[in-house]
Amino acid sequence: MADNKNEHVNWMDSIYKEYEKDGGLKNNPGYGKPLPKTILHGSIYDSFLNTAKQAGYLPPWIKLQQEIRILVSQAVALKSANDFDRDLQSYINEINEKVAKYNSICPSHLQRVLFTEELLEQQYDRWK
Repeated sequence: MADNKNEHVNWMDSIYKEYEKDGGLKNNPGYGKPLPKTILHGSIYDSFLNTAKQAGYLPPWIKLQQEIRILVSQAVALKSANDFDRDLQSYINEINEKVAKYNSICPSHLQRVLFTEELLEQQYDRWK
């Protein structure tokens, strides 16, 4: 803690030091092991994705992408069954809402265009 009354105390630093002193870090699975050499080569973003994937983490845009694929496959099935009109348009509206949300949270180079009824099958092929 701070010895001087005017000195600023960083509570997170003190909590971390206390945790470290109690041996809390030794319980981590990677404690004492060297970092893989692949972490320091290539792009930081790719390294993050590989590490996150190995840890079982899915970014929110990947989860949303999976939801969109399911909805699009249902819309394609609905269109091929010739049972569309209002139902198909409501599917497309729901898909486009999710695509807009997807575009707002994903990296810019992964953004996609909104769906249209005419190009549904072609756009579905791009989402596979």
